[in-house]
Amino acid sequence: MAGAGTTAASEGTVARPLIPVDLGWRNVVFSLRTAAAAVMALAICYHLDLGDPQWAPLTVYLLAQPTVGAALSKSLWRTIGTVLGGVAGLGIVEGFAEQPELLIAATVIAVFVSFYLASRLRNFVSYGALLFGYTTILVAYEGSADPLNAWVVAGDRMAAILIGIGCGTLMTMLVLPRYAGDALREQLAGTRHELARYVATALRLSATPAEFARARGSMVRRVVQFDALRSSALFEAPEMRADGPRLRRIVHELLLVLSVARGVYARLDAFAGPGAAEVGAIIRPRLDALASRIETLSADGSPKPDPTGLRREAASAAASLQEARREIEASAGKAPFEALANGVLILRRAGTLVEDLALAMLIDPIGGGSQPRRPRARASTPDWEPLLLGLRGAFAILLLTVIWRATGWSEGFAAVAGGVITLFLSVNQDREIDAALPFLTGTAIAVVASYLVFIFVLPGLEGFGELAAVLMLLLLPAGLLAGTPATGALGTAIGAMGISQLSTGNLYVLDEAGFVSNAFAMLAGMAGTLLVLAVWPVTSAARRGRTWRRTVGAIVPDVACGTVAPREGSAEIVALLATLLPRLSLDRQQDEDFFRGSLGAASSCIELGRLRACASDPGMPADAAASIADFLAAFA
Repeated sequence: MAGAGTTAASEGTVARPLIPVDLGWRNVVFSLRTAAAAVMALAICYHLDLGDPQWAPLTVYLLAQPTVGAALSKSLWRTIGTVLGGVAGLGIVEGFAEQPELLIAATVIAVFVSFYLASRLRNFVSYGALLFGYTTILVAYEGSADPLNAWVVAGDRMAAILIGIGCGTLMTMLVLPRYAGDALREQLAGTRHELARYVATALRLSATPAEFARARGSMVRRVVQFDALRSSALFEAPEMRADGPRLRRIVHELLLVLSVARGVYARLDAFAGPGAAEVGAIIRPRLDALASRIETLSADGSPKPDPTGLRREAASAAASLQEARREIEASAGKAPFEALANGVLILRRAGTLVEDLALAMLIDPIGGGSQPRRPRARASTPDWEPLLLGLRGAFAILLLTVIWRATGWSEGFAAVAGGVITLFLSVNQDREIDAALPFLTGTAIAVVASYLVFIFVLPGLEGFGELAAVLMLLLLPAGLLAGTPATGALGTAIGAMGISQLSTGNLYVLDEAGFVSNAFAMLAGMAGTLLVLAVWPVTSAARRGRTWRRTVGAIVPDVACGTVAPREGSAEIVALLATLLPRLSLDRQQDEDFFRGSLGAASSCIELGRLRACASDPGMPADAAASIADFLAAFA
């Protein structure tokens, strides 16, 4: 029964586009809106004659988000982080301005706290913790150079950043806004459609194992995107915040379906040997019909299936599978026992798959539905990753600071600033170099482009209007890149660093040497920090190890012993996996093995529960029940 012919859809392959940039109208609007917000923020800073106007447009690009909910949440936490960091930086200057060693030590400690907290938090709350450390460094180091004017430096810096936050958020809300709630529903509808096709592929066995793994990887990326939208949507409306547990439950249910579908596929793919053909003749028509019906229902175009109709379809599917099981049981003595047993197991797993798929389809992200199942509390275990990230961040900043102070480098502060940005990009990432390198590349491109504009274009401009027109032209391609997921970091770096290099004050001064020195220092700081990341990697490998040990050393044995309900154990494994999902790269074998193993363990909990039910069935012969009980005890 293994792999028949495949289609491009079932293979999970996607044709590579000719132009790797999203040129859709939404992304064009995003690019124009972000560029306009950056120019508006710069104009306000020039009007107020702030000392560091470049931080306003840079903030706009670092803040830029495609949905209102994401912009609001990121703005809120960036504002909180900026204000707290500014206050902390001023406190450090006030207390240690005359003691540089203590000032550096206090700043490095603030960086440690920032990274420690950021690695323990998620989404934009983590981002706010990072901004606390970033602003503390900027205010403390710049303020210490002129302690008498430290309040002015801090005020200008925080004002510019807050202006950037305000302009970026305002433009996102006013110019063709896209709400995270709408995007959430669209994403969920698309995910449900793809999930149904994935389930149909498993039931038909119409893809090779490699193709099925790629399709599963595509589904995982969709689940991760949904989870990110979920956290953004909670900022848009009180009713969404009230339904936060239900939104989290959807993520868990989607992963449960992936788990069970993989179990069905694996069992079908391994179904061979004496009697398999005869039993397969009973199973195959039912599964094919079920797959066809699932695909038909998922292709009707409705964002959410009709609950009554879906329950009726699920009941019909259960009846069909039950009829097939009776046919197999009636064949006892006519076909090998192993083939019959595997056939019944396949049908039972298919029934569970249909049940879980229907549940995932029926949960309404906003209101309705039942309350989520809560995984039972887990035993607390030490987590060293936040501590290591904090220590590494503090060490990198201390290293750059020592080099700056020891050499008397006039542009050493720019190197520290570049290093901090690179460090921030590596937090909560397993592929740290891959996450930070595009930003370094984008910064290098921005520096070259800005230098050419600085030397050959800016001297010929008259008035802010002409400058704004030039900036808009330069920022449009950067925004298109920033709005495309595959090139997001590259585009953000080009836009943020490009405009910041061109907007350092109200008065244009042709300081070519200063421009080059500052740019070189910033790039050197980024490159040096990348070297620290390469020498001292900090990933979620230890956390994955703890998760796996709990899965196979506690949860699965507890289910086998009967002390934990099968669904409860399966749900806890999925919950553990969900927290690590954004960190996994399924193109790496180790990550794929961990993901596949976790899904397999979640599916095994259901099967162990069935075995316990069989052992306690009054109709089960005593010797068979005893054998099952002995097996479960030995397995545990």
